[in-house]
Amino acid sequence: MLARHGETEFNVEGRWQGQSDSPLTDRGLAQARELGRALQHDDIAAIFSSDLGRAMATAQEVAAPHGLTIVPEPRLREIDVGGWTGKNGAEIDAEFPGARVGWANAPAHQHHPCGETLSQVQQRALDFFTRTMPDYLGQTVVVIGHGALNQTILIAAMGRPVTELWLGERIDNCQISRLEWSAEDGLRLIELCDVRHLEDVGSLRGWRTDVR
Repeated sequence: MLARHGETEFNVEGRWQGQSDSPLTDRGLAQARELGRALQHDDIAAIFSSDLGRAMATAQEVAAPHGLTIVPEPRLREIDVGGWTGKNGAEIDAEFPGARVGWANAPAHQHHPCGETLSQVQQRALDFFTRTMPDYLGQTVVVIGHGALNQTILIAAMGRPVTELWLGERIDNCQISRLEWSAEDGLRLIELCDVRHLEDVGSLRGWRTDVR
């Protein structure tokens, strides 16, 4: 199972986090708790999380009912957005004119200044699955990641190239996607972005691709 971290202060402010960090909001903590409740009855063998704080804080809520220790994983970090880190849309537009339009329309071709491309993010994410999943065949594993990172994983599980992104608003905070992995076929998507467990707490949508 693949989930995104809970809502953060930077999410609300419309600031790009990348590999920096921002604490979960009260709603983000509530989302994480609801994620934990949604998965509390699953027979989970292991929980892997991006080692960034917002993901680890979310993973704690999933791990607690199972008494599991979270495995922090640098390959699951969010895309490094380089010079965009910590900036909002207006600040990015002033410093990098036209760049956000390129991200919204053709993100796979965007190379953030001093950062990463989506292809580079996907490569490290898929390397994590290839090297880790053979130890958990037939078992349920939870992976806590990030918006852009998770999209690169999901597009691979759909059997489509990274150039076909964008999944946009469907990657809500604390959504759950269900996947299968095999050595022969790699990742395969079973269910995309379940948010039924978030009905009572809600979710922030759309700010990243809203270019005005």
